[in-house]
Amino acid sequence: MKKMLFVNSCPRGSESRTLQLARAFLQEADANQWEVVTHDLNTMGLRSVDAETLAVKEPLCDASAWDHPLFRHTLEFQQADMVVVAAPYWDLSFPSILKVWVENMYARNLTFHYEDDRCIGMCRGTEAVYITTSGSPIRENDWGTEYIKAVLHELGIQSFTAIKAEGLDLVGNDAQKIMEAATAEAVKAARRLLAK
Repeated sequence: MKKMLFVNSCPRGSESRTLQLARAFLQEADANQWEVVTHDLNTMGLRSVDAETLAVKEPLCDASAWDHPLFRHTLEFQQADMVVVAAPYWDLSFPSILKVWVENMYARNLTFHYEDDRCIGMCRGTEAVYITTSGSPIRENDWGTEYIKAVLHELGIQSFTAIKAEGLDLVGNDAQKIMEAATAEAVKAARRLLAK
């Protein structure tokens, strides 16, 4: 059975429109018999990587000591066939906890290694999906999507799909219609990607 890692970085929980959109995608995973592992960033208690963490992490990476608790979530990421990230568009990117998750997913000799002067990704996954919603227009200021795309590409996941519903809070916009169109796009993308 193929494995999907769902990264939930939606602080508003069940009220989150981003999470609603992600659930439409995830329902197709059930239908296609994918195993879904969830990283709920609101409850995982992840810490920013600081000097104290690095003092422990770096020797463990040197020794490839992946059974250490520090790498439990990183292993789930490294072994997933698909990674789906749900993050609302906040302050030109995404909630800060998602950056903390990224810091924790970088593990030398597990999710990447160096060859000469190049970083080579080691993740098993081939597909990534980024789902976001915003009250305002995103337009060209889509730095959150581009950042996550770059991170996942560097760690070895080459195919990337973005699903967005934007301008939901603008006066005159029909938020329900925008969400319905994005939901249809999410379902279509899920059916295409999960059937591979």
